[in-house]
Formats: sequence, C-alpha cells, structure tokens
Amino acid sequence: MKGRTVLFVCTGNTCRSPMAEGLARHLLAHGLLEGDRHWQIQSAGAWASLGSPATPEAIAAMQRIGVDISTHRSQPLTRDLIDWASVVVGMSQSHLDQVLEIDPGATPKLLRLNPEQDIDDPIGQTQEVYDQTAREIKRLLQARLKELAR
Repeated sequence: MKGRTVLFVCTGNTCRSPMAEGLARHLLAHGLLEGDRHWQIQSAGAWASLGSPATPEAIAAMQRIGVDISTHRSQPLTRDLIDWASVVVGMSQSHLDQVLEIDPGATPKLLRLNPEQDIDDPIGQTQEVYDQTAREIKRLLQARLKELAR
C-alpha cells in the first residue's frame, strides 16, 4: 500500500503525539520511505483541549533533533479523526482503549508505538526526560513507519 493516513494519540496532545507527528513528517519528508510521499499525519489527545501549544520542553527536544513543532496546536480525539486514519498509533494502551471507547470497530487499525510497553508521559518532568522521550519516539517511529509501508 502506497501512503497512509496516520493518527498519533497521547493524553493531552502537547507532548508525545505532537513529537511523533513532527518526527513522522520529518522522517517521511527526508526519505525514510524512498519515493513515497502519499502519507498524511495528524495527532490528537484522548483527553485534550482544543488549541493548546506543544509544551516548551517538547518543542526544545524536537529542535535538538532538527524538527520544528512550534506551530502545533492540540486537538481532541474524535470519531471523525479515527475514521480518517488508516492507522491509529497510541503512545500507551490507555490511549488505544480510549479510541475503542469512541469507535469499538477500530481494533484492526490500532497499534501501540512501542509494542512491548507504554511510552511514559514526560509532562512535568525535566528537559532531559523530554529529550530521552524524543529519542525513544524517533527510534520506534523509524521501525514502525517502515512496517506500515509494507
């Protein structure tokens, strides 16, 4: 399948999912999947408000690896977004559970970014924790996006 519509989901859509969204866009734009430019990427929060910026720490963590998410604004998870996505990638099992609360039929399109464990929420933590989270998301995304392209 060429191209996908991918929705990243976290809690408030101000840390993990905006980092994943920004990184995915960056990786795809810089040739992670040669020749494939048909991907659409969004993010949302299972318990997000509308219009909040990414946290300053998330913005800084992304800047350190060459990705700008300074214009990001949060959006809540909705049925329309779930319907739009061909793949919904949760940062934790609770995020995937929330997707299923909204749309019980979404099971076939659900993935956890790290299949082995949840990605811890860095909110309220130090910049180093955000930096570690960004590096973890980048490492996992490189593998997951290649899997999704098959």
